[in-house]
Amino acid sequence: MRLWNPRSISARLTRMNLLVSGAALLMAYISFLAYDLYTLRQNLVETLNTEATIVGSNSVTALLFDDPQAAQTTLSALAGSPHIRTAAIFDSDGKLFASYSRAGVAIPSQPRLSARDESTSWIQGSDILLGRKIMLAGKNVGSVYLLAATTDLAKRAREYGLLSAAILVLCFLVALLATTAVRNLINEPLTNLADIAGIVTRQKDYTVRATPLLTDDELAFLVRSFNEMLEQIQQREKALEDSRAELEERVEDRTAELLAANKELEAFSYSVAHDLRGPLQHISNIGYLLQQTAAAKGEQGAALIGMLFEGSRRMSQLIDDLLNLSRATSTPVHRTPIDLSSMARSIVDRLRTDDSQRQVEVVIAKGAHLIADEGLLMVVMENLLRNAWKYTSHGDHARIEFGYNDSGAETIYFVRDNGVGFNPRYADRLFRPFQRLHSQEDFPGTGVGLATVERIIARHGGRIWAESELGHGATFFFTIPYQSRH
Repeated sequence: MRLWNPRSISARLTRMNLLVSGAALLMAYISFLAYDLYTLRQNLVETLNTEATIVGSNSVTALLFDDPQAAQTTLSALAGSPHIRTAAIFDSDGKLFASYSRAGVAIPSQPRLSARDESTSWIQGSDILLGRKIMLAGKNVGSVYLLAATTDLAKRAREYGLLSAAILVLCFLVALLATTAVRNLINEPLTNLADIAGIVTRQKDYTVRATPLLTDDELAFLVRSFNEMLEQIQQREKALEDSRAELEERVEDRTAELLAANKELEAFSYSVAHDLRGPLQHISNIGYLLQQTAAAKGEQGAALIGMLFEGSRRMSQLIDDLLNLSRATSTPVHRTPIDLSSMARSIVDRLRTDDSQRQVEVVIAKGAHLIADEGLLMVVMENLLRNAWKYTSHGDHARIEFGYNDSGAETIYFVRDNGVGFNPRYADRLFRPFQRLHSQEDFPGTGVGLATVERIIARHGGRIWAESELGHGATFFFTIPYQSRH
């Protein structure tokens, strides 16, 4: 881990501790160094003051008897003090009385001592100059001045500075080791929490737990709270899994019940359809026999027999439509390539044969292909084209069009006519069984065809919708997603 990586908590803690420790140690080092320099200077001043006192005491007699030679001899004794560079004795009038100087060092001029100070020191460049009055019975008889070099002082300061710097580095290393130990106490629980959180996030494993701490501080509380949160999430996940399993079991049971009900309904539909066909055929046969008897020669009899035949035909058509609706729901879907254009042409040809008296303009686009169940798509096209044929029967110039639009994402097929149309407010009723938007007298039908179409399209994963206005025809659109054969 890089020490100065700003994204790491451990690095931030280390950096913070090192900065604080380093700043504190540096301030202590500077303070001790300054104090040592001050102490050394004060010691030098005290030494000079002591030497000046001794020189002054030994020079009182010389000053009183005006004996410069004796004063000179006294000053010569300062040769044993290597830090003294020059010295001078002045009489009470401020005149130079005697002097001592090492080679090449000028004798200092007499600075003015204040009346209240017995001794005073001055800084002159890198040297220290100390002046002291020579007193006898409270009377000033002269003054002595000593000029001392600070070379030894600087040497001692450098030695002390190097020693202090070494101690500073040692303390800094100790602080670094201590910081590492403290950092690990804080960083390890946080790293463990981060690792556990990463496992929970990536693997969705709520069984893992962070390592508990033996302490009773904020980190221990954080770890306990994190583990308790994971425990709650795990319990909720288990409850959710149990609910999901129970729900899936219920769905399977309901699906099985629904499949059984559909099978029963399918069986019932087939049974009803076949059971009704026998009596219906008998009714048709009796009607045919009645039509051949003399009693049916009257107009009223013929009308009643016609109504009998019409009711029988409608009943037969309703049975066929109900069977188609049942097959649309239960018949397995077998997808094969289909040429819808060719299928539409064959249906229109049958319509023209069945109703040869009508003149209808039919436009069928070429190249309409898809993959679907051919039998079920035949039911779809048959219903849509027959409806278009039926609802254009009241117009002067009937026109029916089958085409498609390829929008890229899907292909939309449509059947358009210019018939009577319907009110768009009731478009949602078109695909419900037995829902009719036109009267039986105007347009006969059972109301089951479009419901069958909608179920077939839905079983293929597609959708169907219609657009229309009253008196302006209708257009039915449908889509079937592309799927490979299986």
